[in-house]
Amino acid sequence: MKPEILVKMQRGVYYPGNHLGKRKDLEDLVTEGLLECMEGSFFCGPNNQSSYCLTDEGCREKRKNNV
Repeated sequence: MKPEILVKMQRGVYYPGNHLGKRKDLEDLVTEGLLECMEGSFFCGPNNQSSYCLTDEGCREKRKNNV
């Protein structure tokens, strides 16, 4: 599950959660410290998905797994 999500991401870019994967998988990656969550409701209204960005640890994990 990690590589499928991490391979889609680049450092410094926020991605809408609905484009990355299941909400539970994303929450697990936030808990592990690989992703940072930014509440995006102020962008497009209250029903907007949160956005996610790689943390420094997420970048290291991505490089380590060559994804």
